[in-house]
Amino acid sequence: MKKWLCLLSVLLLTAGCAASPKAPEAAPEATPESTAQAESVTLSILGPTGAPALALIAPVKNGHDVTFVDGTDVLQAAFVNPNPEYDVLVAPSNLGAKLAANGKTTYRMESVITWGNLYLIGAEESALEQDGVFAAFGEGAVPGKVLETVLEKHPVTPEITWYASVAEVQGAVLAGKADVALMAEPAATATMAKAKENGQELKIILDLQEQWKAVTGTQGYPQAALFVRQDLPQERQAAVEALLQSIEDYLNQAQQDPSIVEQDIETIGPQTLGVPSGAVIARTWPRMNLRLVAAEDVKPELTSFLNLFEVTDIESILAH
Repeated sequence: MKKWLCLLSVLLLTAGCAASPKAPEAAPEATPESTAQAESVTLSILGPTGAPALALIAPVKNGHDVTFVDGTDVLQAAFVNPNPEYDVLVAPSNLGAKLAANGKTTYRMESVITWGNLYLIGAEESALEQDGVFAAFGEGAVPGKVLETVLEKHPVTPEITWYASVAEVQGAVLAGKADVALMAEPAATATMAKAKENGQELKIILDLQEQWKAVTGTQGYPQAALFVRQDLPQERQAAVEALLQSIEDYLNQAQQDPSIVEQDIETIGPQTLGVPSGAVIARTWPRMNLRLVAAEDVKPELTSFLNLFEVTDIESILAH
């Protein structure tokens, strides 16, 4: 009998152990070796020239394979390529978001990197209240949508004339054919400097980013974002995390001391980045509004902005 009781006790203990839930395995902690391994992976990155390109200075310096393109045609083709060529895409937020929401791309938004660089320039603030010509660009695109949203609450007197590009707006301003102009930095500063050479005094008379915040009650509008392929292997996912950290560190450092950007731009080449010069960017850095923020943390801003482009399912566009 004692033998049977002992055997029964053993069986009960064994069953109890088998029924006990297995403790969840802790995620592996980052080690110096794993961090170094992630940083050694070369990522392929595609992004636009202009302000968003400035957020990719750190990846260029760190040896990643970064390609810059002018316009959005190549970016759109990269989003919908059935055989994705790039690990990371930097693009206008609305472009990538719309493709993701419609199920046309495997890329999802990871972070917002630029928060608007649109300004109105003119001789005086009073030009907004007087008859005249208002030169603008980007009708139906981000610049036009932002401008129209602000003007719905704060209408102006000059009549808007739409141009095909910021370069054409610049030409109209310098030719004296516009009293007010919508421009993006750093083109705005370059235009004001050129006008001064011609004896024309211009200045920034309205910050559209601040006006957007006042109208929408948000922290700003997410103009450009970083999108990541969702089928990356684990080692490349870790490399993306290291990439994001390097971008954030660089932008924070530049915010404290914009002069560090000047030499980097001259080394990479202003034409490669699509900017006038390192000196101009250093002077205008605070107005570029470059700041890396996880898309998951700015859903109200994304909702407010992307509603203008009929993207309403924010969860469907986010990286997970």
